[in-house]
Amino acid sequence: MPWWGWLSIGIILMGVELTAVDAAFYLIFVGAAAVLVGIIGLAGVDLPVWGQLAAFAVLAVVSMVLFRGKLYDRIRGGLPGFEYKVAGRIVSVADEVPLGGETRVSLQGTQWTAVNVGPAPIAAGGRARVVGRDSVNLSIEGLADDAVNEPGGGR
Repeated sequence: MPWWGWLSIGIILMGVELTAVDAAFYLIFVGAAAVLVGIIGLAGVDLPVWGQLAAFAVLAVVSMVLFRGKLYDRIRGGLPGFEYKVAGRIVSVADEVPLGGETRVSLQGTQWTAVNVGPAPIAAGGRARVVGRDSVNLSIEGLADDAVNEPGGGR
């Protein structure tokens, strides 16, 4: 692929991440890897197609492993005065969740692992209130049917 093709793909991927899709900064690093492969080609290094693809894959994986977590934490909650507060939010639970059990839930377009810390199991198709979070998990407890419409309980 010509160098300008890699640059175009990289810029498009980064633009999509920043404007249209919340992919948790994965597309930023994939796009940056494509831009770097394009810059290598622009600098006059003539790699075969398999070499370009290998360089792209290595750059994408290495940059994600080394930098994505730090950048994502800083942007999503590590900045002073900015906290991503989820306590009190309501989520839908697809599967039955026993006491202490885990499930996957969606909150504002992001998939989370949620742990039932409430006093009772949560039925499949039920709703739960987020009571806390750590770096990767939400703590949830089931809602009684009459608690679903409480003020401040919306998504």
